[in-house]
This record gives sequence, C-alpha cells and structure tokens, in this order.
Amino acid sequence: MINFVQLKRFDAILFILMVLLIVFGLVIQYSLSLAVEGESTGNFSKQCIFALIGLILFLFVFLTDFRFVRSSAYIIYLLTILLLIGVLFFGQIFRGVQGWLSFGFFNFQPAELAKLTAIIILAKFWQEARLPVRLKHLLISFVLILPLIFLIILQPDLGSALMIIILWFGILFLVDKNKKHFISILIIFILIASSAWLYFLTDTQKGRISTYLNPQGDPLGRGYQITQSIIAIGSGQVVGRGFGLGPQSQLRFLPAGETDFIFAVLAEEFGFIGCLLLLGIYAGFFYRLIRLARTVYDNFGLILILGTTLSIFFQAFINIGMNIGLLPVVGVPLPFVSYGGSSLLISMISIGLVESVVTHQPFTKYDDMISL
Repeated sequence: MINFVQLKRFDAILFILMVLLIVFGLVIQYSLSLAVEGESTGNFSKQCIFALIGLILFLFVFLTDFRFVRSSAYIIYLLTILLLIGVLFFGQIFRGVQGWLSFGFFNFQPAELAKLTAIIILAKFWQEARLPVRLKHLLISFVLILPLIFLIILQPDLGSALMIIILWFGILFLVDKNKKHFISILIIFILIASSAWLYFLTDTQKGRISTYLNPQGDPLGRGYQITQSIIAIGSGQVVGRGFGLGPQSQLRFLPAGETDFIFAVLAEEFGFIGCLLLLGIYAGFFYRLIRLARTVYDNFGLILILGTTLSIFFQAFINIGMNIGLLPVVGVPLPFVSYGGSSLLISMISIGLVESVVTHQPFTKYDDMISL
C-alpha cells in the first residue's frame, strides 16, 4: 500500500504535460472527425475512450511497485513474443501490415507493447550484467531483442522494428562509452541493414526509402504522402488556417492525417504557433523525465526512465521528420497525439512506470530534487 511520503513524490508536472499532449491529439481528432459524413465524432469518441482506459491503467501501474515489473521482466518478454507470433497467424491486415489482434471492440497492436518490453528486458539485463561492459554483453543484449525485431519485420512493420533497434543503441550509449564497442556496433548495424535490404524489406518499404531520397520522382504515387504533408505544413504559415478549416486535411488530400501525418494537420490548422506550443510541451515533458532520472539510484529504474525518454523522444522525432520530409515514411506515431489505442495505452503505461519508479524507491536525500 502506498503511503503519504511516497505519494508526495508523484510528479504532477509530468502528469499534467502528458495530459496536455493527449488533449492536443483529441482536439485534432475532433477537427478531422467533423469532415467525416455521417460520423461526426468517430475517431474522437474512440480516442476519448482510449484516453480514459489509459488513465485507469496509468493509475494502476503507478500504484504498483516497479520492482514487481522488474521481477516479472522475463515473463513479460515471453508473453510479448507469444503475442507477436500470434499476430502473424491471427492478425488483422491494415495498409499491408498484419499487426493487429482483434478483440471485437478493440484492435491491439503487439508491436507497441514490444517497444516497452524491449526497454524492460534491457533494463533487467543491464542491471544484472557485471561491469565493465564487454563485447559479449553487447551481443547478448542484442540477442535478447532480436526475436522482437525479427517477428515485427515479418508483419512487416519496419518503423516499430527500427524503434527497437534505436532503443537498444540508445540504452547502450548510456551504459557504455567505449569507442571500440561502437565501432563494432556500427559494423554489425551495416551488415544487418544490408541483409534487411536484400532479404527482409518488402518492395513497399524499399519504395518508401527511395521516395525519401527523391520525393518528387513520383509525386502522385509513392511521394504523394510527403508532398501533401509539406503542402499542408506550408499552407499553415504563422497562425494556421483555423480549427477545422485546413483544406488538405479536411478534404482528405492528406492521407493518414489522424495517425502518421497528424503533425501536418496541426501545422495546417494552427500554424507555426500551434507547432511551437506542441514542441514546447514535448520539451518540458522530456526535461521533466531527465530531471526525474537524476533522482533514481536503482539501475533498473534508471534505465527504465531513460529508455522511456528515448522511446518517446525518437518516436516524436521520427514522426515529425516524416511530416516535414526529412525522414522516410516508416509508420511511427506521434506519442500521445496520433490516433490509436495501442500507442496511447502503452505510452501512458510507460509514464505510469516512470511514476512508479520515482514513487516506490526508498526515501533518499534526493527527494527534494523532484520538486521545482
């Protein structure tokens, strides 16, 4: 049972920033829903339900001691692998990806859970690994996440697989600064990337990368999404066209405006000011996570917080990069903002774990550092 001293450590600022990001997403979803004939608030209503369920899960995880997650890390890992295997046989196909398990009222995407599982299992591994870090540690840590990557690529979902690789590399950077190791990693990464291009990537995924290098080569085909996204962002200018008044998004010239290209919708309707406000909330959110990480001395908890920070940061970075044409379209959602129950629920659970780490660790002299 959580006591009053522990409850005082709950970081309300982080929670408020998370809620503000969710509200941003709901506002955009409501705007997009107005353009759907006969279904005035379809995605908006569903996202509101996901947000309420996510809040319940957030509170449940926050009140649960994070050490329970630490002791259950390998069970969570095995269950995630089973779900990823199951989706290959029983999964629903959407946009060429067999990545969703249907539960009637809700389609769950195990790849989103795999991102969180990768953080948990790597945190567990590096907590148990003996320093100094050796090459065998690097190989073992990669072997741990390899089944997750392989099963996700089979769907095929390049964006989620890429995110797990980035998480592995980012966490490794935090625990090991040996330059020789990074040279070895670079060589391994080049070999994996070359093998993926030759044997694993589909023609569609190769086309996305080719389109990224030359989006104007096929503006009405593979380059259509990027072209329309850039047009939408540019048309927003400083203050935007107004709520519900973006022609690119409201007239459906912009594909996947509620998911992959939601940042372009924001830019079109609310302009540079709206984008700056969203980025400011994200900046405060990441600053708060890093500040909280400084108060944690448990290795598992520390890597869990830093891994969550890396995951949300790189997903946001890749999504925004996709929208402005700086990165290839790989289907990575904008955390807390894009439409999708799986992404929103896992993101909120992740922050619940962060709050659990901060709240349930034994009292230390660093407690005063949590409050501003």
